[in-house]
Amino acid sequence: MLELPPPATLPPSRRHNTLVPRMSGTAVASRPVERGDDAYLLDGERGDTKHVEDVRHWITIYAELLAFSERALARTRQTMARMSPTARNEIVLGDERVLVEHIARLQRRVAFWRRRLAELGGIDFDPHSRRLAHRGRVVSLTRRESELFAYLLAHPNRFFSAEQLVLQAWQAPDLSTEQLRSYIVRLRRHLRSLRLPCDLVSEPRQGYALNVEAS
Repeated sequence: MLELPPPATLPPSRRHNTLVPRMSGTAVASRPVERGDDAYLLDGERGDTKHVEDVRHWITIYAELLAFSERALARTRQTMARMSPTARNEIVLGDERVLVEHIARLQRRVAFWRRRLAELGGIDFDPHSRRLAHRGRVVSLTRRESELFAYLLAHPNRFFSAEQLVLQAWQAPDLSTEQLRSYIVRLRRHLRSLRLPCDLVSEPRQGYALNVEAS
């Protein structure tokens, strides 16, 4: 069970790191790193790992911490809505600010590990030019194909229903699931033509997932 200690219980000098959650009753240690963007990493976290399973592990951990912290922020803001302006301002300068900063850091860590997974898979993808390449082979994706691939690559090894992909990858509720399936077929064909170390799979009652392996 995750436990989030109140930010105000620690001295100001440590408030940038007050929201590192505890798991199963044991504190998750953090250690300083040289890069200024993220002053702390979780215990055992190595950004240079070449093990795909380790990368997936960190994606899962940070995604869960992010979801937990976002729920905590939502609850904090619900509480603030019932407060007087003076009390609300104190929360904005304290707990809410710390939570917002912590969430931004978790988002950066999730993004880092997702990029690392793509690197280990040897996937060269530019969402702006919609260019997908691997070991000298290149294909140009359509806008819909690019949006779909970008979303699945950002959430590797995770299943989404057709309805979820239409809404979350495209933000286009007017498109049908049948149209999505046609794009899935075309995108899968591109991935196989490039011999990418990933597979766009489908499972009954689970949906679609982009499984990424090391190249």
